[in-house]
Amino acid sequence: MNHPVVAFTSRYGSTQRYADALAQKIGTRAVDLASIGDAAAADPLIVLAPQYVTTILGRRRIIRAIRSAPGPAALVVVALSPADDPGRGTLAQKLVAASGREVTVFQLRGDLDPDRLRWVDRVLMAALRRELRKTPDEPMARLLLNRERVEFVDESTLGPIVDWAQGHTTTGT
Repeated sequence: MNHPVVAFTSRYGSTQRYADALAQKIGTRAVDLASIGDAAAADPLIVLAPQYVTTILGRRRIIRAIRSAPGPAALVVVALSPADDPGRGTLAQKLVAASGREVTVFQLRGDLDPDRLRWVDRVLMAALRRELRKTPDEPMARLLLNRERVEFVDESTLGPIVDWAQGHTTTGT
């Protein structure tokens, strides 16, 4: 019998919000990736993780979970940039390659609240803003230079992931 598992890692909450909503839609609960260790009971396994500039949070745990899952696996990357941003999939593809398994990858947009950033993220954001001032008409520059809260979490974008999960849960493939 299939037992879907929705696991997540989150720093500022966008990814956890998606994970909770996804778990509810497929009839399971979302669990923190750090608490599952081994995903031997996950069939299918869906891991949600945020992308921060040059890394996906929880990379090693994600790889370990994907490798230990007996059934199909999906990785859902949450980032501020648009899901169709050409550079966005590179990190996810590297992570999938490192897992040595076939993994379906989905992309979602997250939120940004500059007031909640940790000091190291504030420093990185300041450096990014300095670069973006060189191209103020670019979409990301227009988005980040005003230093306001940006909200892109949209549960209606979970549809393809719900369909994928239900397809693997009911067919057992």
